[in-house]
Amino acid sequence: MGACFLAAAVITASLIDRRLPFPSVPEISPRFRYFAEHKDEFDTIFIGSSRIRHEVIPEQFDREVAEHGKPVHSFNLGYSGMWPPESFYYLRQVLALRPKKLRWVVMELMDYRFGQVEGQATTMRSVYWHDAKHTAMAFRLVSESPLPAMEKLKMIAGHAQLFLQRMANLGRGAEWVQVRYFREKKKTDRSWVKRRGFDPEPPGEWSEGTRAEFERQIRAFQLAPPIERLRPGFAIALREIDWQVEKAGAGLILVVPPTVRPEEHLAPVSPIAFGFLAFDNPAEYPRLYLPELHYDPGHLNEAGAREFTTVLARRFVTLLGTW
Repeated sequence: MGACFLAAAVITASLIDRRLPFPSVPEISPRFRYFAEHKDEFDTIFIGSSRIRHEVIPEQFDREVAEHGKPVHSFNLGYSGMWPPESFYYLRQVLALRPKKLRWVVMELMDYRFGQVEGQATTMRSVYWHDAKHTAMAFRLVSESPLPAMEKLKMIAGHAQLFLQRMANLGRGAEWVQVRYFREKKKTDRSWVKRRGFDPEPPGEWSEGTRAEFERQIRAFQLAPPIERLRPGFAIALREIDWQVEKAGAGLILVVPPTVRPEEHLAPVSPIAFGFLAFDNPAEYPRLYLPELHYDPGHLNEAGAREFTTVLARRFVTLLGTW
C-alpha cells in the first residue's frame, strides 16, 4: 500500500512538474528565460562551467567564424560550477525549448566533481536538477567513484534527499504565479545580455609566489598522462546527450578549455560526439597558460578570453571543414 502511494505521489509530482516554468534559480534562470525568449535567433550555444561563462565571447567567436565563410550566431549559456549532472539537465531544458535554428552545441567536457556539491548547504541550485534521470546519473557516477563505501552511501543518500525535495515541488505554485503574472522587481545585473552571456574576469593579481605555484602546476599537469577511458556511467550519459542533441537537429562538440587539473586531462572522445576540441596542452597552446592572461590559475581574464575565443573559433572552422 505504501509503495503504491509513493509511486502515485512521484507520478503526480512529475506531471505537475512538466507544467511548471523553469525553476527560479538565482543567476541561472534569468539567462535561461532570456534565451527562451530569443531562442530562434541563435544557431550555436555554449554550455559549461565558469570556464565557458568567463572565457567564450560570442560576438568575437561569430566574427572569427564568419571570416572563414561559415556565419553563426551564438549565445553563451555557461555558468559557474555547472558540471555534470547539472549541465546535462540544463542542456536538456534548452533542447526542450525546440530552438528552430539550433545547429551546434559546444559543451565543456567535464566529469563530476565529487564532494564539492554534497558538502554545501541545500539551495534551489542544488535541488532543481534532481529529477529522476539526473539523480540516477548522480547515483551511478558516485557508485563508480574510487571513494570508500560509506562515503558513497552518504553521497547517494544526499542526492536521494535532494530528489525528494525536487519532487515535492514545494513553493512552485507561487513561483508559477510570479513568473506568469508579475514582472521581476528585484534589480539584477543584466550586463551579460549585451555580451550574449559572456561575463569577463578582470586581470588577476599575481605575486612571485603565485606565479611560481602556477608554473609548478603546469609542469605537474604536463607529466600527468591523459585519461584515455571515460567511466562507463559518464560515457553512457554522453552518448545519451549526444543522441538528444542530434535528435534536435544539431551537432554536439565537446571542448576541454585550458586547465591544470590532471583529472580534467581527458583524451579524445570523438566517437561519442560530432567533434572533440582540447586546449589543455601547454606546449601546443603556450599563450593560454601565460599568467598575464589569467584571472587565477583556473580561469582566463578578459584578455585571455579573447585569445581563447580566437583559437576556439579557428578550431571550430577546421572541424566544420572536415564534415
